[in-house]
Amino acid sequence: MGAPFLGIDMLTGVFFPDFVEANPWFSGFTGLLYITGWLASMEGLRRLLDTPTRDLSWYAIRIVMFTLVIADVSNIWAMVSTQKPVLFYILDAGWPVSNLLMLLVAWAVFRSGQLKPYGPLVTLAMGLWLPVSLLLGRSNVAFCIDGIYSALVWVLFAWVVMKARFMPVLAVQSLFINHKNFN
Repeated sequence: MGAPFLGIDMLTGVFFPDFVEANPWFSGFTGLLYITGWLASMEGLRRLLDTPTRDLSWYAIRIVMFTLVIADVSNIWAMVSTQKPVLFYILDAGWPVSNLLMLLVAWAVFRSGQLKPYGPLVTLAMGLWLPVSLLLGRSNVAFCIDGIYSALVWVLFAWVVMKARFMPVLAVQSLFINHKNFN
């Protein structure tokens, strides 16, 4: 559910720059919703791919989650303060780093053989968001494309993880009525 908020932030900056300038907290708020939603999806992926061995997926997912938490700290900072010292920008670098690290997550998803058929492609598309955005530049059209791309890919990621994580559980629970709440 947080996926569209990066696009909302970008499009608000394009179409309503006076609003964004008058309300500096808005970008931090939308960023917090976006990053926290992404973090929730990553937690679902972590639970899905977690194994006792510390392989590439184990490290990649946890490093992305760590950089997302750092990015959320910068979003909270942006909501409560208009001052942005160097430390703010160091923390804010968490989200572009997270985007690039999604390339490692895509490889880990591919190697795991789970989340087929779309999971590896969706996580690869997430990792390619930043390079594609940089290639598009900083025009209003580029911001619109970036926002739509981001919303679409992150919604697909959440859907793929939820489908893989919860669909089998629902199917199994419907076969057994002896759950603790049914006794």
